[in-house]
Amino acid sequence: MIREEFVPTIFRDPGIPDGEKSRYHVGIAGEPGGFEVCHVVVHDRGGYRTTLEASPEGNSDRELVMTVEQRIGRIEGRLHAETYRAQTRSGSTVVSREEVNFVDTVHLQFGGLPGPFPPNVMPIAGGLTMLRGLEFAEGLVESVDVWLASAVHWPLLVRVEKQVVFAGPAGVFPCWQVRLRPGFDQVNGMLDKMVGSVVPPFIALFEVAAPHRMVQLNFPTQMSMSAPRATMELVS
Repeated sequence: MIREEFVPTIFRDPGIPDGEKSRYHVGIAGEPGGFEVCHVVVHDRGGYRTTLEASPEGNSDRELVMTVEQRIGRIEGRLHAETYRAQTRSGSTVVSREEVNFVDTVHLQFGGLPGPFPPNVMPIAGGLTMLRGLEFAEGLVESVDVWLASAVHWPLLVRVEKQVVFAGPAGVFPCWQVRLRPGFDQVNGMLDKMVGSVVPPFIALFEVAAPHRMVQLNFPTQMSMSAPRATMELVS
């Protein structure tokens, strides 16, 4: 065993019901098109197994589909990322494939020795499940290591800002507004300011009521403060 003991994460188990299915629309305001996301959570061996499918809007023949499958474990009431599998297909052709095992493994770290993934590691797609386990309270600040690809993971600063009321296609929801941005202050203050001036923040809304489903995510389409922003919004 590479990890001799379990290190508790910041992600509490929010109690997601077995078989929960959420549909989202993703697009840029004022522009046609967009794509659809379907996210399903099922109970699996004491934890959760999630499946995310994304495809262009109106893609009835499923010509282009991205599928992400994740296993999220639960120990002592805390969630942790275990596995990640992603595949994009264009018709019958595989465009790309990626697979990661986060638990009891080591990986080649840039500029350092081989080592395990940090306890609070989270794939981007895993945020739909794991961020629901935050200790939602105004002013709360947490640090997460968001996994991007291969051995690359960036520190992500998560700040619970305030309660708001969101009205969308799926209804009206009291929500917690959460700001997410890269946070390199513990590494280098100048680097943190430089990255913060280039990489815009993500703004997520989670239902106040448990199990705190994400109802909206507003995010940049490019690494530029002036770039148009896209929105992922709960439909059903």
